[in-house]
Amino acid sequence: MPITNLTFSNNINVSVQIGDIIYYTSTTTQGVHDTANNVIELGPVIGIAGNTITVDYPIGVNPPAPGQFIMFAKDRRANMSSLLGYYAEFKIKNNSTEKAEMYSISVGITESSK
Repeated sequence: MPITNLTFSNNINVSVQIGDIIYYTSTTTQGVHDTANNVIELGPVIGIAGNTITVDYPIGVNPPAPGQFIMFAKDRRANMSSLLGYYAEFKIKNNSTEKAEMYSISVGITESSK
């Protein structure tokens, strides 16, 4: 598969890591909002150096042109966050000097073993 380097004039997002999937799209302005056209999957990140991301993309997909909007997504199989084990503890702290009320706290759990 071909490889392309995407070099940015600004710092890249610190969350980008090898294995993330790069997407791109053209944008148009309607009023004061930018709207995206169809989003194209480019491929997985195979390298990061400074402000350059190296992407491995399939034949038939064109790399993005300058000025197109670049985004990335994490692999959900490896980047799901949840509590593991049989015990969890958390602390909620209000640093404000104003009176505050908590409306709701919710926790999602899944039994992992018996």
